[in-house]
Amino acid sequence: MRQLSHYSLDDYGTRWIAQRQVKASTRAEYESTWSNHVAPYLGHLRLDKVTPDLVRQWHAQTVERLRTRLQEQRDRQERRERELQKRAEQFGQVRSPKPPSIATVRDGSATAARAYRLLHSVFATAVEDELLSANPCRVRGAGNAKPAERPTLSVSEVYELEQQLPERFRALAWLLVLSGLRIGEAAALQRRDVHLDPDLASVTVRERVYRVQGAYDVDTPKSRAGQRTVTLPGMLVPILQEHLDTYSDQAQSALVFTTSTGAIITNSYHRVMRQALNAIGRADMRVHDLRHTGMTLAAQAGASLAELKQRMGQGTTAAAELYLHTTADHGRRVAERMDALASDGENVIPIHRRNSRRSSA
Repeated sequence: MRQLSHYSLDDYGTRWIAQRQVKASTRAEYESTWSNHVAPYLGHLRLDKVTPDLVRQWHAQTVERLRTRLQEQRDRQERRERELQKRAEQFGQVRSPKPPSIATVRDGSATAARAYRLLHSVFATAVEDELLSANPCRVRGAGNAKPAERPTLSVSEVYELEQQLPERFRALAWLLVLSGLRIGEAAALQRRDVHLDPDLASVTVRERVYRVQGAYDVDTPKSRAGQRTVTLPGMLVPILQEHLDTYSDQAQSALVFTTSTGAIITNSYHRVMRQALNAIGRADMRVHDLRHTGMTLAAQAGASLAELKQRMGQGTTAAAELYLHTTADHGRRVAERMDALASDGENVIPIHRRNSRRSSA
């Protein structure tokens, strides 16, 4: 074992993050997670003084702290809305308090899981460096965030949503729904990435827009699986062609989707989409749920696990498996049809056992 006297967890973890060969967006996420959720609570300890019991305590306290903090934020928002309502009434105005978004209610569990995974990775490297004999992060399941079931739009609701959006954003909404692309991937699409052959329309994802420290960063997807070509339904061909003719420059390197000033569309998209979802009575949905809708439609259309992974740009099966439950309705309809067929004796050809035929012989 190497000498540990000068290795505090914060020193080692900070250096670990600096040495990772990762994208700027990933590094920024690591730094934020470490400085907010790990270093203030465990960072002062020497590496070998961080025990499994301390990690369990830290994890439990992190989960509770994040849950409490988010609830306090919601309480402050509600108090502010009530104050604004009272102030408006004093001036003879009518103002209904704005309720907290039911699409973004969080409990902090995803952040806690992310912090635990980061701490586990740091200690795993310390073991490899022969600074420790074992990893003290042993809380079973602590690194696995369990996402809540997300709502989806029906096809008729997508048409309603389209009518609530500015025309510049309509093709983008349809693309997200029918391809399952992330908004950052769609925002980075260039003309050369859109292939509108009526018989085999597709988009090729080569880059993605990230938000890093308040600025946009255009880089390749985080995983190799993220670089992919996604086949599109034929109905998207005229929609995308009209959008390209109307809103995109002719150069092959021109962005497909931009604001009216030619800027990256991400922020504006989130704002107008939030307004449109509220207008059709779907305040329960997040903007990101258009991707969820798209993958749900793909699963209902019969996409296999491998096909879902490819469309999503996922290297692992966990995310894609979330959408396979959507085939339950399809399976139910099949079972109902089988039930109807089986109820008519003329539709069923009995299968006799061999020993039955032998005995009759």
